[in-house]
Amino acid sequence: MKLFKKLALGFLAILVLILVGGYIYFDQKFTPEKNYLTVKNESGNIPITWLGNDKNVLLLPIHFPGNPETYYLQFDTGSPYTVFYSDPIKNIEEISINDEKAKTAFFVGKTEISSNRFKIFNKGKNEEKDSIKILGTIGADILENRKTLINFKSNQVVFNLNQIPKESKNQLFDFKFRKRKIIIPGILKGEERKFLYDSGTSAYELLTYKEEWQSLKSQNSKINIEKSQSWNNVLTTYTTDCNENIQFKNQQIPVKKVTYVEGFSNLQFSMMKYSGMTGMLGNKIFLNSNIFIDCVDKKIAITD
Repeated sequence: MKLFKKLALGFLAILVLILVGGYIYFDQKFTPEKNYLTVKNESGNIPITWLGNDKNVLLLPIHFPGNPETYYLQFDTGSPYTVFYSDPIKNIEEISINDEKAKTAFFVGKTEISSNRFKIFNKGKNEEKDSIKILGTIGADILENRKTLINFKSNQVVFNLNQIPKESKNQLFDFKFRKRKIIIPGILKGEERKFLYDSGTSAYELLTYKEEWQSLKSQNSKINIEKSQSWNNVLTTYTTDCNENIQFKNQQIPVKKVTYVEGFSNLQFSMMKYSGMTGMLGNKIFLNSNIFIDCVDKKIAITD
């Protein structure tokens, strides 16, 4: 009996060490580096440019001081960093590269964004038309400690707001901005859920894991299967009809399509399930709405 107790205590100690070590590992792995952006001025209304028939990519125009050319960055709240793509920036005189970091300053609307430590992502040549020159991604770091309005109805974005929009004041509710991820609470099928808002998954309404997808899809609905690229991953998506609603405070948003994804790593799905999130919300579910995101007071408003 004493031997059994010693073995049980030893096993318990090892289990605790594994759990603590695992928590530290995941916490460090998903904690972004310190925000390296310097952001000045309110932007005013920035027009959105969409790529694809299904509004697959949300692009924002940018300009470099003294350069009349218009370039574009994808607005991706799923990325913790604003980054540049290696190939498209090779011939941009206003961007200097040193030790695999980029140094530059540019304007998105009237907002000036600068850094000497922009990350560079190794990506090939732009596959779109030459008239659309996509240089990289504006990430969630531009939201940190600032107020932002994404006006899908008017196809505009406003960064670094000085005040809360009038229509958002009575619709504010709490959200989490954890490790530069936007986690929004909502009610689905009568249960409180958590959703990750990722503007990089633009063409989808609700991306989730297989078990949740099966519980949400409409009975006998047709399944549309597609392959797509997300950074270096090839993803297979299974999209089908859904007849549910998500309640965000006083605003009810219909979920007409639900998507299950294969191709994400097991680690990504494990983290999503472990954190209790139901899935990721893309831009498509909000196309008839406006989203105000206050990363100072951690308040969000979804209005029509």
